[in-house]
Amino acid sequence: METHSHSVSQRADVPQGFSGVFAAMPTPFGPDGLPDVKGLDSLVDFLLDAGLDGLCVGGATGEYAAFGPNDRIRLFRHVAERVGGRLPLIFGVGAENSGQVLRLSETAAECGGGMLLLPPAAYFRYVSGDFVEFIRQVSEMLPLPTLLYNVPQFTNPIELSELLRLVESVANVVGIKDSSGDKGNLPLIAETKARVLMLFFAGNDSLLFDSLQHGADGAVSGIASACPELLLALYNAHRDGQVEWAMTLQAVLDEFIAQLEMLPVPWGIKLALEARGFPLGSLGWPLGPRLQTQIAHFRQWFPSWLGCCLRTCA
Repeated sequence: METHSHSVSQRADVPQGFSGVFAAMPTPFGPDGLPDVKGLDSLVDFLLDAGLDGLCVGGATGEYAAFGPNDRIRLFRHVAERVGGRLPLIFGVGAENSGQVLRLSETAAECGGGMLLLPPAAYFRYVSGDFVEFIRQVSEMLPLPTLLYNVPQFTNPIELSELLRLVESVANVVGIKDSSGDKGNLPLIAETKARVLMLFFAGNDSLLFDSLQHGADGAVSGIASACPELLLALYNAHRDGQVEWAMTLQAVLDEFIAQLEMLPVPWGIKLALEARGFPLGSLGWPLGPRLQTQIAHFRQWFPSWLGCCLRTCA
């Protein structure tokens, strides 16, 4: 208990206004592979009108690994200007070296960001203990409260227990976004959250209901960009104690997830937005026969599902 008291006394206050559903935004790309930041304007406006609790720019749904720091900085500034302070912003600052993480983080702070989202490096592999120390030292230098981003399917894996120890011991690390999809992580996060002032966001939508049952403060969700109505309805139902209704909405969400899993990340989200009138440009690679068939299936399937989903949410 003495260690716990020490860690809490050394931590920054958990920022206010960071709960509920944050849409993890995709990034539009042109055929040249460069981000089309102006192409985000209509989507930002749609998400501002949707009643979301905030936006996340530069996470995995935003394909942050696909473009360089200068373009990411341009994206941060453009979205922040478009939002104009109307919603809290989380900025993803993952990179392959600490200098880029710090540069991105400084821009996020300049843009009025409220929190950072810090994943492990994605390409070069490191010994786990060494990388925990990298994260510790970098986190201590960041200018904003920071969520650690557990997304081992795309990055260096770090044991959840190590990440939670960083939450307890690093002053401005205020929580975790768990996108692992590992249901077994939830009890450990819940146990830590019961002892430590921290934020916990669900990052894998298939576990949103279960995460809320384990005390999650909300979700940072790619699907919330494509169908904010469903994520908000599920979160609000759970918050209001309508547990059975929340489970019903999770089943609707799972239908969408099953379709997304047939496509590369985050293509299904982009195709869904295209169907809703928000085209987001190139999907990134030429299509082979399987993907051509799967995309045609998705385009045929989605409007009917969306209609049923929106009626259910209403």
